[in-house]
Amino acid sequence: MCKLANGDVDEVGRLLVNISKKRAEMIAEANTSGYTSDRTIKFSQELDQLLNQYQRLKIQSCKKVRFRQFLRQSILFFYGSKYKLHNL
Repeated sequence: MCKLANGDVDEVGRLLVNISKKRAEMIAEANTSGYTSDRTIKFSQELDQLLNQYQRLKIQSCKKVRFRQFLRQSILFFYGSKYKLHNL
């Protein structure tokens, strides 16, 4: 599991709220009109889209965080090596 990039926290929170609402709508519709009704299927497809958005955002955010960590480590390695060489 990786941390979210700072700019993605709000969007992930918004998506989680929307996913929860859509799931509740789908369950309520399934309980009243059945699991195979057109409206239940429509809500299920909309929920799938939200879950796919959430998954893509998490993956992109993870890549951002890992890239930033890689850059930080590379810079520290480069300058650390340079510093040690100058002190020999």
